[in-house]
Amino acid sequence: MAKKPEVKSSEKQVKAASPKAASPKAASPKGKATAPVPTAVAKPVPADKLAAAKAEPTKAVAKRSAKPTAAAASEAVASDPAKAPSVPAVSKTAAPKGAIKGAKSIEIEVDENGEAILPEAELAADDVAGPKPERPKESLPIPTNLPPRRADGVITLAHSPDADDAFMFYALAAGKVDTEDRKYEHVLKDIQSLNVAAKKGVYDVTALSFHAYPYVRRNYALLTCGASFGDAYGPVLVAKTPIRPSEVDGMTVAMPGELTTAALITRMWFGRAKIDEKQVPFDKVTDLVRAGLVRAGVIIHEGQLTYKELGLVRVVDFGQWWSDRTEGLPLPLGGNGVRRDIPKPMMAKIALDLKRSIAYALGHREEALAHAMKYGRSLSKEKADKFVGMYVNDLTLDYGERGRQAVKYLLDRAVDEGFLKEKIEPEFVG
Repeated sequence: MAKKPEVKSSEKQVKAASPKAASPKAASPKGKATAPVPTAVAKPVPADKLAAAKAEPTKAVAKRSAKPTAAAASEAVASDPAKAPSVPAVSKTAAPKGAIKGAKSIEIEVDENGEAILPEAELAADDVAGPKPERPKESLPIPTNLPPRRADGVITLAHSPDADDAFMFYALAAGKVDTEDRKYEHVLKDIQSLNVAAKKGVYDVTALSFHAYPYVRRNYALLTCGASFGDAYGPVLVAKTPIRPSEVDGMTVAMPGELTTAALITRMWFGRAKIDEKQVPFDKVTDLVRAGLVRAGVIIHEGQLTYKELGLVRVVDFGQWWSDRTEGLPLPLGGNGVRRDIPKPMMAKIALDLKRSIAYALGHREEALAHAMKYGRSLSKEKADKFVGMYVNDLTLDYGERGRQAVKYLLDRAVDEGFLKEKIEPEFVG
């Protein structure tokens, strides 16, 4: 594990502009109690009519209303005038006879015991008072909008052309693990391009940002291996010179992609401060900062280790900031998704292939590192080894409880702070 980076003076200068975040242990405000939802009840079927009910289902119509109908009042008067309920006057523009304005009629089937069979789908929360019922959790639904998979059965495996991904997938690419009859085709693209492709379900297995997962979750589930976590380190906000608090609002910032986790965590750090985002390829961020075309930029991948050599200063290390904010949780950056239309037994085999590849690389480090350096963009062996160690480790082999908790907390906080629309439950397979 890398040592926690020392906080530089430039970080201290903008500390006042960074929002103070609540601890993950902070309790949520309790909501107000709500009244129980009234339930429509059908009258039992008399015994002498039960035979007819079996031959042809009997249906009754129940109407929900907080006030008695005129018909109910008439029946009460006929039986006992003293028990007649009070009924408000009905104007000529009222709903049709026997109906309550705003209420819906519900057809209720009666079973052979005379019990009402309530059609739950029609008992919507917006029809009656009370809280909305929770929807059942999705479990690998079969999408209908995914493109067809390759007819020859080859599994497309898409990931970034970076040293850490090259390291973990070396054994698969070099045939070092037994994949039985499963064949893989490696597709190398930058992470933002893969996030966009994941919206269309292009690849069978793909690297994707955890920020992008909520947008592609109907196409992909998350494999429990192959993820990148920043454990007190991560994407870095850099600039040519230290940034003063007065510069934060309205500042122009180069981002490595709209759906990257780096973009999400940057927005969370700036909080309510308005910034002008410029989405550019991740390997062009430092060029724009050095040229003075943007005031600051967010760097990912090996740029986290080389920005000082380019004459740039660190404003904040988002991984360190996140660790401090969450009392030690790692920052989830990216994982691997598997298409939901792949049968579960095949998903399990794919997950095992990837896990064996990662384990092989960790067990044959020099061999895998030599392969990874081809994708290190001129990193020295020492820095390539350091970079690989940052993002290929035990959490990569398996999220574990700590990793799963970190993913869920990141997505929950993004919703709470207004950067995602709805809370979701991440679904892991493998």
